[in-house]
Amino acid sequence: LSTGSPTVLLTPRFVAHTQCVVAENSFCSLVSSCMMAVSTASMEHVKPLQWTRKFAGGLRADLYRRGPCYLSDWTDAFTGQWRQKCTSSTLFIFFACLSAAISFGALFDKGTGGQLGAFETILSSALSGVVWSIFSGQPLAIMGATGPELAYTIVFLKMCDSLGLEFLPARVWQGLWCAFFTILLALFDGSAVCAYITQFTEDVFSALISFTYILAALNNIFRAFEGSTKAAFFQFLLSFGAFGLSMYLRTFRNTPWMTKWLRNAFANFGATISLLIFSGIAGAFSGVAVETLNLPEKFEPTMKLSDGAVRPWVINPFGMERGFPVWGIFFTAFPALGLCILGFLDQNLTTLLINRKANALKKPPAYHWDLLVCGIFIYPLCSILGLPFTHAATIRSLTNLTSLTDYKEVVHQDKGTKTTTTVKVPDAVAEQRVSHLVIHVLIGLSTFLAPVLKLLPLSVCYGIFLYMGISSMSGNPFFDRISLWFIWDTRMYPALPCMQGVELTKLHLYTAIQLICFSILLVMTRVDAVAAFFPFFLVLIGILRPLLPHIFTKHELEVLDSSSVEDNDAASLQRKKEPQEDELRRRTSQQRKMVDEDGSNDHNFSLESKDNISDEAVNDAATQTKKVVDILPDLEGLAVGIDETVAGS
Repeated sequence: LSTGSPTVLLTPRFVAHTQCVVAENSFCSLVSSCMMAVSTASMEHVKPLQWTRKFAGGLRADLYRRGPCYLSDWTDAFTGQWRQKCTSSTLFIFFACLSAAISFGALFDKGTGGQLGAFETILSSALSGVVWSIFSGQPLAIMGATGPELAYTIVFLKMCDSLGLEFLPARVWQGLWCAFFTILLALFDGSAVCAYITQFTEDVFSALISFTYILAALNNIFRAFEGSTKAAFFQFLLSFGAFGLSMYLRTFRNTPWMTKWLRNAFANFGATISLLIFSGIAGAFSGVAVETLNLPEKFEPTMKLSDGAVRPWVINPFGMERGFPVWGIFFTAFPALGLCILGFLDQNLTTLLINRKANALKKPPAYHWDLLVCGIFIYPLCSILGLPFTHAATIRSLTNLTSLTDYKEVVHQDKGTKTTTTVKVPDAVAEQRVSHLVIHVLIGLSTFLAPVLKLLPLSVCYGIFLYMGISSMSGNPFFDRISLWFIWDTRMYPALPCMQGVELTKLHLYTAIQLICFSILLVMTRVDAVAAFFPFFLVLIGILRPLLPHIFTKHELEVLDSSSVEDNDAASLQRKKEPQEDELRRRTSQQRKMVDEDGSNDHNFSLESKDNISDEAVNDAATQTKKVVDILPDLEGLAVGIDETVAGS
C-alpha cells in the first residue's frame, strides 16, 4: 500500500483494527467536520429555484453558492484573457445604455408632462447600475428603464390625476410598497415560481424584446421623413451606415485581414468605432440639420413647481405643494402590487435568459438575492429621489452578455441528408463586475459632459439600437425555426439541433404556437390601452406550457423546449445519484460478505502478527484504505455518467 511498508493483506481483522486507529486519532477533526457539515448540508443541495419551505432558505442558499465567487468577480476582469474583452464591452455598452436612457427619458418626459425626464432617466440608470454591480448576484444583467415600466408609469399617472393625488409623492408610496412586496418574495422563495418557466416562454420573451427594439429604431429613423426630405435622407444614411458597419466589424475577426490582435480589437470595438465614425461624418456636413442628443445644461431635476422653482431632489411623501391624504397611502398599495409583478417578471425572465446553460456561464445564479437587492436598494432609492424605476433590461443585458462572450464554431450534420451547418456557440464568458461598475460610473459622469454628448446625432444612436436588436436575434431557436418556413425544399434544411428526432409537422406546429403568443404580446405592447397588462399575458403563457405534453411527445419537448431550470437542478442530480448510491451499497455489501467468507477459511488471506507491525505502518495503511474507499462513490458516479452520455449520444 505504500513504499517501504510491510506487506499487509486486507482481512476483516485488519480492517477492524485500522478502523479503531483512525477513529482514535481523528475524533476531534471528525467532530469539527460534522459541525461544519451540519451548517452547510441544508444549503449544499438546494437548487437555484427550489422551494426550501424555510424562512429565507433560498436567500441563504444563494449566498452559499454565490459568496465564494465574489472576489473573483472583481479580479477576473484584469486577467490577460478578459482585459481587452472587458474594455471593449465597457465602451460599447456605455454608449448603448446611455442612448437607451436618453431615448426612454424623452418618452418619460412626454408621457408624464415633464415630471420625469431624460436627466432623471440617466441618473436612475447610473445609480441603480452602481448599486447592482456591487451587491447583485448576477452582475451581467443591466438595470435600466423598460417599455413595460414606461407604460405602467403613464397608467399610474392617469390614476393619480383622476383621484386628485400628486404624482411624485404617490410614486414614493408606490415604490415603498413595491419594495416591501419584493422583499417578501425574496424572503419566502418567490422566485421558485420561475421553475415552471421553460425555454418556450424564454424564447418568446426574448423575441419580443428584440423586435421591440428593432421596431423602435425603425420608427424613429423613418419618422424623420415627416420633416425636411434632405435632412431625413442624410439621417437615414447615418443610421443604416452605423448599423451596417457595426454588423460587418462584428464578424471581422473571421476575416484574413491584418493580425489576429487587430481583428479581435476591431470586432470588440465595432459598435464604438461605428458611432464615432458616423458622428464625425455628421459633423463634417454642418450644412445639413441633424437632430442631436438633448440634455439639460445644469445638474437639476426636470420638473418645475407651480411657482417656477425647480422641484427638490428628495420627494416629500406627504406632498410637495399640497397635503397627501392618508387613504392615498393605502390606495397606492394596489398599483404597487402590479409594479411588483412587472418587476418580478422583468427581473427573473431576464436573469433566466442570461443563466441558460447554452450561454456557458460557470458561476451560479442568485435569483432570490437579486430580488432582495431590488427591494432594499433600487426601488426605495428611485422612489425617494423621483427617478424612473429600473429593472433588468433584457435587450441590454443580452447585448452585454454577448459582448463579454467568446464563441467557437460547431458543425452540425444532418443524419439523413448529410448536410452540415456551422453554428457559433458560446465558449467562455467574462463573468465579472468591473465593466458593469465602470459603465454606470461613466453614465453618471455623462451628466457633466452634456456639451460633448450633445454632438452625438440621434440617428447614429438609432443605428446602434437597430444593431442591438438584430444581433440579439442570433442564437434564438424561435427565429431559426421560423426561417425554415422560407425554405420550401426540405432537403435544403440546415442541420439545426432543434430538428434532431422531431417530425417536421410537429416542429412547425410548435413554432406556430410560439408565433401566436409572440404576435399577441407584440400587439399588446403597441396598443397603449392594454400595454400595462402584457406581463399578465406572460403569466398565461406559463400556464399554457403544461398543456404542450398533450400535443407533443416527451422526446419532442426535450428537444424543442429544454428547461433552463434543469441545467442547475441540484435536486434532480441528487435523485439521479440515489439509485447509483443504492447500487454501490449493494455491491459493497456483497464484496464484504465474500471477503468475510474467504477470510474465515484462511485460504487466500494471511496477516502477520499485530505486534510485528509498527503503528506508523498501520496508520499509513489505514489512510490509504480510507482514500480508496472515499473515491469509490465518485468513480461509480463517473462510470454511470459516462454510460448516460454515451447512451445520449
